[in-house]
Amino acid sequence: MPTILRFRGFNIMVFTDDHEPAHIHARGRGVQAVFLLNCAGGPVLLQRSEGTTVAEEAALARFITENRAILCEAWEELHGHTRSA
Repeated sequence: MPTILRFRGFNIMVFTDDHEPAHIHARGRGVQAVFLLNCAGGPVLLQRSEGTTVAEEAALARFITENRAILCEAWEELHGHTRSA
């Protein structure tokens, strides 16, 4: 599970042996969230979270949206393709 980016104490990761649709895992300080990337251009969507605050989720969503191209490229490198949710 390589860390692709870091943001405010969160490691933004794409797991190597994972399922579609394209998504990332944000983990930090005993909390985590999963966001769907919607690489085809739809909005980044929070799929689930454990222990994160609404403010953290909003900040993560903005950061992931701003860096979606990098994250989608990492997903594609690891999995060979992307699919929207």
